[in-house]
Amino acid sequence: MSSGYDYDVFLSFRGPDTRSGITNFLYTRLLGARIHTFKDDEELRVGEEFGPELLTAISQSKIAIPIFSKGYASSKWCLNELVQMVECSKTRRQKIMPIFYDVSPAEVRHQIGSYEEAFLSHKEKFGANVSKWKAAFNHVANLNGWVNSKENRGEGELVEEIVEKVIDELKTAYLLVTDCLVGVENHVKEIDTMMCGDLEDIRILGIHGMGGVGKTTLAKIIYNQLLHHFEACCFLSNIRETSELKGMEGLQNQLISDVLKKKWANISNVEEGIKIIKERLCGKKVLLLLDDVDQMTYWDALIGKPAWFGLGSRIIITCRNRDIIDIPEVCYPYELMSLDFNQSLQLFCKLAFGRDYPFDEYVAFSTEVVKSTGGLPLALEAIGKLLRHRSKDVWDVILKKLKQVPLSEVKRKLKISYDTLDDWQKHIFLEIACLFAGFDQRIVLHSWKDSNLFPEEGLEVLQKFSLIKINEDNKLWMHDQLRSLGRDIVRRECDGEQKKKTQLGIHLEGLAVVIEMKGTKKVEALCRKFDAQLLYNFVNEEVERLSDLRYPEVRIFQDNWSSKDGGYGDSTCLLLSKIGICVCQLGRQFFLPSLQQ
Repeated sequence: MSSGYDYDVFLSFRGPDTRSGITNFLYTRLLGARIHTFKDDEELRVGEEFGPELLTAISQSKIAIPIFSKGYASSKWCLNELVQMVECSKTRRQKIMPIFYDVSPAEVRHQIGSYEEAFLSHKEKFGANVSKWKAAFNHVANLNGWVNSKENRGEGELVEEIVEKVIDELKTAYLLVTDCLVGVENHVKEIDTMMCGDLEDIRILGIHGMGGVGKTTLAKIIYNQLLHHFEACCFLSNIRETSELKGMEGLQNQLISDVLKKKWANISNVEEGIKIIKERLCGKKVLLLLDDVDQMTYWDALIGKPAWFGLGSRIIITCRNRDIIDIPEVCYPYELMSLDFNQSLQLFCKLAFGRDYPFDEYVAFSTEVVKSTGGLPLALEAIGKLLRHRSKDVWDVILKKLKQVPLSEVKRKLKISYDTLDDWQKHIFLEIACLFAGFDQRIVLHSWKDSNLFPEEGLEVLQKFSLIKINEDNKLWMHDQLRSLGRDIVRRECDGEQKKKTQLGIHLEGLAVVIEMKGTKKVEALCRKFDAQLLYNFVNEEVERLSDLRYPEVRIFQDNWSSKDGGYGDSTCLLLSKIGICVCQLGRQFFLPSLQQ
């Protein structure tokens, strides 16, 4: 999936037919336009074997231009070049732009006339290769290109048209995608199945998921793979931020200009933009990528209804909110999830070490770092770059810090979704991050029943924004990076002053608040590791001092506390009240007397 190329254009031709004419004219004009062009020279060909340097040059070119002349098929080198072009168009997104020079597309497609004679001579000597050569001719002859005979126009006019088209194609070339890609192949295959369908229908793909999970990268890869099927394409990057700078009218103006391939006069208002899109783009087969759509107003103003565009159009949308793309029979949703551990380790090592696996002395460190990211590509990339070329001592310090505070780059990206929530939804998010991740949602909803937080609606919104999930066992799940974000938000709101904190999630701080008489009326919740000694010190007087304590909760984290040992296991939580402790496990409740005595 590398985006790097050595050449802009590769010219394939048979020297005796065109070298002194259109080929040299086109080559000179392309160089004059600062287009890096590889011109195959027959004089450099040695022996019968197809030169590896030609294979490399073709595969490292963005555009391939075969110049089909009457003698083109008689050259084994030209035939092999054409096969390589077709292969690269499928695997490296190469654009093929054929020129039919004094031959018709039908002659090339069906191998008649001089092409038939050439293949008859090849059949005896290269029988095994003939079928793939014919398939390559058939494929390329069906592509859009230029047909030119000596009678219909001069070579100068043709060359100028070709150069203009090449320049235009390079401007709308493939979107830049990082070389460090891991785990995208399966996603691409699944989406390819969803998007191929009937070539005459219009399909909209909606890629959704939490911030930093790689939605834009995946969308770019899909866009690049589809690009060569479309004449009209447009990529609207980071729509949410771009609209703040240029307004909705600016986005509409870019869409119209890119599709029509000419600068459009500034649009005065959104309604005018909608009218122009419907009228001018109607019937055009387009490929659109709308990145970071967070409001339905963008959908309405930019793509409205599928009927606005021509048959065969494909539209790709990335968003955080599932509601944006939840339109049955119109949009195909695809949720992008975090990487698994092995994929995460591979991506991290690519960025930190420039290889797919860690050095022996960094295995333990790398494992711990990868676990801390929860498979979030954005976090893996940021931390990998941060730790690159650093000593092990520095790794240890940075890792300790990351366990408490998420990287600013990661936090900024994740906080976008948090900022879109209303105050009630934000409160629910913070309480899950600090307290309730891993809890049965029925217990949590019961805790919120008198809170006026509208929890059922809040949980639904958080799920649609991929901020939480409710697992099959009915437990609330939140990504580790989002939990870190929530705790950091609470920490910052309290200005780092312990006496003002409303929630305490750190073990030692909670111990100081309750036992060392540092409590405050602002404390609402305690999230605690299990500590037998601590339970005996949590007596009524201490709890009563925390008058706003809504969730006096102690959570057991010890993995070795299994039920067969007489404990209640990881799924157990202890809710501490004035009269005793209620043990909740798998929906059952057991009451224990107060420990004051």
